[in-house]
Amino acid sequence: MPGKKTNFIKSTDRDGVTPQTLFIDSGSAGEISALLRERGSKRLLILSNKSTLEFRTVELLLKKYNDDGFRTFSYQRRNIVADSRDIEGALLTYREYNCDTIIAIGSTEDLFVGKLTAVAATNPGKYTSFAGVGNVKYDIKTLVAIPTDNNPYPSTPDASFFDHETSTWNTCISQIMIPHIVVIDSNMMMRNTNDTMALPALNALCMAIEAYLSPLASNHPTYKADATVAIYKILGRLDSLVADNIDLYLQSKVAVGGFYAGLSTTRLGFGYTYFILHKMQEKYDCPYGTAMGHILVGVLRELLEFNAEEMAELARMMHFCTPSLDTINAARSFIESVNDIYEKNSPKIDTPMMTPEDRRVIAESVRRSLIDMGFTPRISADKLEFLLRTV
Repeated sequence: MPGKKTNFIKSTDRDGVTPQTLFIDSGSAGEISALLRERGSKRLLILSNKSTLEFRTVELLLKKYNDDGFRTFSYQRRNIVADSRDIEGALLTYREYNCDTIIAIGSTEDLFVGKLTAVAATNPGKYTSFAGVGNVKYDIKTLVAIPTDNNPYPSTPDASFFDHETSTWNTCISQIMIPHIVVIDSNMMMRNTNDTMALPALNALCMAIEAYLSPLASNHPTYKADATVAIYKILGRLDSLVADNIDLYLQSKVAVGGFYAGLSTTRLGFGYTYFILHKMQEKYDCPYGTAMGHILVGVLRELLEFNAEEMAELARMMHFCTPSLDTINAARSFIESVNDIYEKNSPKIDTPMMTPEDRRVIAESVRRSLIDMGFTPRISADKLEFLLRTV
């Protein structure tokens, strides 16, 4: 993550955590007008991708906003990933029509572009200057996230993008870019397939597990509880979700789990798997989530000596073992159960061939990122290199 780094814990204390209002119900995307008016919204930038903007449900949603007295202006994201060209294009549209609110509808990439456009609209300098931890200075105006899948990013303090000018990936982490309003509306999820449901849910599960095991978890029991809710909602429904992609009620329940997974990171931060995946994306331009299951399980095995009790708690909560099983074996049953879940549900994605030098650089970079989060790294660089060799 290029850019000047600020300690995550200090930046969280400085910026605070953005209060969020959550709507959960079929058709709830059309029910936020009163709250938008309370926030002073008048001119809405609707940011999404082509297929979503052409979705009949979204067309009806925009009509309702117009009928409710808002002016709506659409920006269609053109690139497959969250790209700097789309941030620039959305920002130009936002300023040209004097918008005061951004409503990002869609998957991870749409939400990332929405977050970064909101930040660029109120902060001086180029968007690349926000890369790193805690480098956003000024608060954003109203930002609404309407996810169309189970991803955790409506409530996380991060966003990643590809800078077209330098051909590099950048990640920004700041509490300031957390959306003010989140809408989980099953009507917006009607086009999902098994693949589009599985990977976001697994990403969210990974975040929730690492948040639950965070060294800060004992200091923030409320956010650890959010991670617990996320793990329960995702793990308890994942098999059924993948088996039946028509069940919109089930989709919305797992999406709520994704929201809670993101929420848990706002005070507890991110873990090893998160940063390893981002470093692999920066180095090889591979999709985020590549080999996530193998990486997460390897990380859990290395953290066993530090987090055995927490893993055992999760194993008992999810009935992966008998309540009477001793702590170490209960923790191991949790790790193996997580391994089975990722093996069964992870989409098949080719992994990059990492050289020994690349593994060393990534391992050292991940440890530095954990230090920037305010953590003392528990896994040595040598062990991280070995973990990467087994991916």
